[in-house]
Amino acid sequence: MEGAGRRSARCPGPTGTWAVLVLGCAALLPAPGRGDPPASPEVLEVPPIDVEGLPPASPDVAGSQVRDPVDRPEDLEAPRGPAAAVGRLPAVRLRESGGPGQPQTVMIRGTDPSATLASLDGVPLNSPFLGGADLTGLDLIPLEGLEVVRGGRGQEAVGGRLEARTPDPLGGSRSQATLGAGSFGSFWLKGFAVQPLGDRVGLLLGAGGQRSEGRFPFRDSNGVARQRDHAASSSLEATIRVDGLAGAGWRLGGLVEGAFTDRQEPGLEQFPSETATHQDSRLVLLARGNGPLPGTIPGSLEGALYYRRLSFVYRDPRPPMGPPTASTLIAHGVGGHLTAEVAPWPIASLFGSLEGTGDLGRVYRLSQAPERPARGTLAGAVGARIGRSSDPFEVSGEARVLWAQGAGVRIAPRIGVWWTPWGPLRLFLNGSRAFRLPTLEELHFDVGFVQGNPDLRPEEAWTWDGGLEAGQPGTWRLRAAYFENYLDNVILFLPRSAFLVKADNSGRATMRGMEALGEFTWRFLSVRASYAFLWSAFGASGLSLPDRPAHTVQGEVALTLWTLRLAVLPGWQSSFYLDRFESTSEEGRFRLDARLDWRLRDTVRLSLEARNLTNKRDAVDSLQRPLPGFSLWAQVSISP
Repeated sequence: MEGAGRRSARCPGPTGTWAVLVLGCAALLPAPGRGDPPASPEVLEVPPIDVEGLPPASPDVAGSQVRDPVDRPEDLEAPRGPAAAVGRLPAVRLRESGGPGQPQTVMIRGTDPSATLASLDGVPLNSPFLGGADLTGLDLIPLEGLEVVRGGRGQEAVGGRLEARTPDPLGGSRSQATLGAGSFGSFWLKGFAVQPLGDRVGLLLGAGGQRSEGRFPFRDSNGVARQRDHAASSSLEATIRVDGLAGAGWRLGGLVEGAFTDRQEPGLEQFPSETATHQDSRLVLLARGNGPLPGTIPGSLEGALYYRRLSFVYRDPRPPMGPPTASTLIAHGVGGHLTAEVAPWPIASLFGSLEGTGDLGRVYRLSQAPERPARGTLAGAVGARIGRSSDPFEVSGEARVLWAQGAGVRIAPRIGVWWTPWGPLRLFLNGSRAFRLPTLEELHFDVGFVQGNPDLRPEEAWTWDGGLEAGQPGTWRLRAAYFENYLDNVILFLPRSAFLVKADNSGRATMRGMEALGEFTWRFLSVRASYAFLWSAFGASGLSLPDRPAHTVQGEVALTLWTLRLAVLPGWQSSFYLDRFESTSEEGRFRLDARLDWRLRDTVRLSLEARNLTNKRDAVDSLQRPLPGFSLWAQVSISP
C-alpha cells in the first residue's frame, strides 16, 4: 500500500556497429561481486536526516496521488526494455512509432506526450522543441525503478509524470552485463557496475549500445503484403553517478548521462522514404544534495542544479514529395530547485520551494536564416501537510505561482486527501491546476505552408481524481479511480486556408474516465489485470480526440517454479480515430505477448520474450505507420 511508505527517507552503418561493440564490451568489465565486503561496514549506513514523523523535503511525496511503480527485475530488464511495462499500466498509453529502436512516448489519462513530464533522477527529459520525451533510451540506462504518478501538477505535468531512477551508488557493490539479440536484425550489449570508494562515497558506471536493421513485413491498408525498409537504428548511452555522505547528515551527489541515437526514417505507408535520417543526442549534468536544516530546527532541505543539452537533426535529400529538407534543433537548458520543510507541530509540516528553468534554442533549416528561440520560467510554492505517521489520514495542499516568459503569471493550487477508515481500505481525492507551455516549434516553426504562432497562450487544465484501494501486501491488491481533465486553449496546427496551416489555440477539450487495477498472488501463481475507460472530446465540435481508445484491457498471468518464471501477457484495445475529424480510424486490436525468465545459476539469467504471438501485421501507429508482427527476443545477463 502506498500510504504505508509515505514517511520513509528517501546513421546506422559499419561505423555505428563497431562503436556499439566497443562501448558495450567496456560495459562488461568485471566489478567486485555481491559478496565482496565494502571497505567499511559504514558504507551501507546512511545517517537519517528526517526528524520522526517528518516526510522528505519534496512535496512530490503527497500520499494521495495515484502512483504505480515499475521496479520488478523482469520488467526493468526485459529484452525489449521497460517501456512496455509502463504501457501495461491502467490509463497509460505507450505510443509506438514502428519497429525496434524507433521513438516511443507515453500518454497518461488521455493527455498528449507533451503534457506528460518524464524525468531522469529529477532532470526533465521533455524536448522544449517537440514536447514529448522519447522513452526508447531507457533500454540502455541502468535503472533502479520507474514510477508513474497520475494527476496534474504545475508546469508540463497535466496528465501526470514518469520518473526514472538510476541505482543508488551507496547501496552496496554489484555489477551486471547483458547481451541480447532479436528479430529484425537486432542486438544489444550493456552493463553497469556499482562500487564503493572508501567509507562514504559510491560510484555508478553504466554503458550500452544497440543496433537494429529494422526491416519487417506488414500488410498495408489494402491488405497487400509489403516489406518495411529503411528503418534501421543504432544507439549508444553512458552513465556516471557519484554520491557521498558529507558531515552533519548531508548527502551530496552528481550525475553525468549522455546518449546518441541514429535512425533511418521510413516515412508513411503511402509515401515511404529511402533517404530520410534522424539523429537525437542528449547530455545531462546534475548536482544535488539533501540534509537537515541548520541548527535545531526540525526539518529538511533539498536542492538540485542541472544542465541539459538536447539535439534533433533531420535530413532528407530526396523526399517522396517536395524539395530536400534539413532541420537541426539544439536546446541548451538549465534549471534548479530548492525545497525546505519544517515540522513546527507533531501533526503538521510546512514546506516551501523555489525553482526556475531556462532554455536557449538554436534552429537551422535549409534555405532559412538561423533562429534563436528561448523561454524561461520561475516558480514558487508554499504548502502544508497535516497528519502524523500514526494517523489514518493525511491532508496536503499547495499554492504554486508560475511566471513563464511570454505567458505571464499563472497560479496552480493543489490539494490531496487520503483516509483509511478500516484496515486494508484506503480512500483518496485530489484536485489540481496544471499548465503546458507552447513548445518552441509551436511558437516559431516556419516551413512556408506550415507555421508556428508566437501569440499562443499556454494550455491550462483543471484535473481531479478520486477512488479507493485495498489490499494485503504480498497477497492481493485492488484499486479503482475516476478522473476528469478539463483543458483550455488546446494547441493544434489548424488550416487557415488552402495554402497555410498554423498553430492556434483551438478552445476546450475534456477527458474523463475510470481506471481499475487488480493483483493476486498465491504460491507459484500471480495474476494482474487492469482496465481503463476514456471519453475524450473537443469542446466546440464534440468530436473525439485522436489516438485515444475508449476501452483498454491489460493482463498478466505468471507461473513461478523454482528458478523459472513464465508469464503470458494479453492486451486489448477498442477502435479509435487517427485524426481530429473522425474521418480515419484504426480497428480494435488484441495482442498476446509471452516472457520466460530462467535463472540458470545465482549469477546467470536467461530471458526470452515473444511479442505479438497472433502475428497481427496490419496495425498502425498514430501517424498510420505500420507496426511489426510477431517477433522474438533473447538475452543473457551475468551478475558476478
